[in-house]
Amino acid sequence: MMNDFLNLSLIIISLILVAYLLIRFIKDYNNENIKDERTKRAIDYALEVVKIAVNATNQTFVKGLKENKGFDKDAMEDAFNVTKKAIIDMLDDKTLDILSNEFRDADLFLNNAIESKIWEINNNLDSKDV
Repeated sequence: MMNDFLNLSLIIISLILVAYLLIRFIKDYNNENIKDERTKRAIDYALEVVKIAVNATNQTFVKGLKENKGFDKDAMEDAFNVTKKAIIDMLDDKTLDILSNEFRDADLFLNNAIESKIWEINNNLDSKDV
């Protein structure tokens, strides 16, 4: 049982670290390689929307569950889904199209951006450092 928990913890930490590194790479790539200002603005806008949605979910949903020790795996999944829906609701179709064209999969980009922002929050990092 303890080994399973340790293995799961290591996998989760690894996935979050990969997401963090991916977002950092995307930001660096965006700044260095994307010449189209419209695309740069769309990516920056999407990352800002992710930040807003994750922070809002933490404030309205996660914080209370953690205080009451009710933040389990199902609650994590619910929080992720609430966040993802909020992001998609806030992003316009043009931004989603730009993300899909630039990264081939806007959904995967957003999933990784959410995981990266959660990692930043959990590790008390300022998003400007990332």
